[in-house]
Amino acid sequence: MNDRNSRRPSRSNGRHSSAPPPRRRREPLQDNYYYEEPRRGRSPESFEDISSYSSEGRRRADQIAARAQRPPKRRRPGGGGRAVKTLLLLCALLVLAGGLYVFGYMLSGLTMTKIDKSSLAADSGSSVSGIKNIALFGLDARDGVNEGRSDALMILTVDQKHHKLKLTSVLRDSQVYIDGYGYDKITHAYAYGGAELSIRTLNQNFHLDIEDYVTVNFSEMAKIVDAFGGVEMDVSAEEKVQVNQNLWDLRIETEGEYSDSPTILNSDFFLNVNGTADWANGEYFEGGHHRLNGNQAVAYARIRYLEGGDDVRASRQQMVLQGLITQLKGKSKLSYPALVHDIVPMCETSLSYTGMMSLAPFVLRDFTMESLTIPGAEENAYGDYNESGAWVYMYDTEAAAAHIRQFIYE
Repeated sequence: MNDRNSRRPSRSNGRHSSAPPPRRRREPLQDNYYYEEPRRGRSPESFEDISSYSSEGRRRADQIAARAQRPPKRRRPGGGGRAVKTLLLLCALLVLAGGLYVFGYMLSGLTMTKIDKSSLAADSGSSVSGIKNIALFGLDARDGVNEGRSDALMILTVDQKHHKLKLTSVLRDSQVYIDGYGYDKITHAYAYGGAELSIRTLNQNFHLDIEDYVTVNFSEMAKIVDAFGGVEMDVSAEEKVQVNQNLWDLRIETEGEYSDSPTILNSDFFLNVNGTADWANGEYFEGGHHRLNGNQAVAYARIRYLEGGDDVRASRQQMVLQGLITQLKGKSKLSYPALVHDIVPMCETSLSYTGMMSLAPFVLRDFTMESLTIPGAEENAYGDYNESGAWVYMYDTEAAAAHIRQFIYE
């Protein structure tokens, strides 16, 4: 390259300026000598001499000096990004490990039972994404074994589409078709074939998609209520009399009249206006708002001999469950692991770990509660005796199925 490049004018704000003063040469140049234009922002005097040197040693010395004057290179973003990603991955693994530990702690002691889901006759055509139905069975077994009739039978619906928790009670004396046994009370299905037959009975009669269940024995229900710290309820004067009667019956059934260490305590009984636990004279009691302990809540949920009979009894069971859920919503989320840990040993379920984990976030969000009792006014139910001589509720189960589906799936 010839030397006219050395006289090329520089640009400053779009205008030509005078040629830079010539640089003093440090040594004779060879024929391929040229100047490189300065980088933007550098003065013309900072032109680099990148010609061929007559001395290789001098070239290396100039290169070393030039590198010493350059600013340090910035670290490539990729290196820092990899470090951040590694840290995030480590944190995620620690959180996951901690979550699994907490989850394992919460569910330790839970009885998990696998069932043959192909035998449940679940109506897959009725399934709706975001809505999960679970059968709830409250058993009246006295020996602590989860066998016997389902004294309470509900369908728990976790509706994540509408942020609702729904309880559908089916009255225990409802006459339905039980596969292999003909028409009988729905409460007998659990005694005939356990949870599987009871779920199949619900699915076949009401065209539902239930595939899982949770069972609680009434003998354990008191411990669950106590773990919540009791349950807030309005109790009428007549209901207090029945609670006292049920408490006495439970004491006789489980311990005898004069047990040295009774489960049903004297302090569990309601006192009348005269300060005595009298269940023969209801007029001496006053209704009011109370925090029921476990024994009282179980006795309250088992009231049958008041106006309304079994259907009102089902509504009382719903009220106890709704009261517990209200208690749960009022507690700190940090208290959930210990609470669940205390409760699950009293429960049996077919839900898997993944199934429970998928439902857990619902509890952490705000939701409303609704309830339904079948049969209701729409089913035009009536009481009669079946072929076995047992008193039952008779009604159109197809109409009931439509009512339940409307309530659950909206």
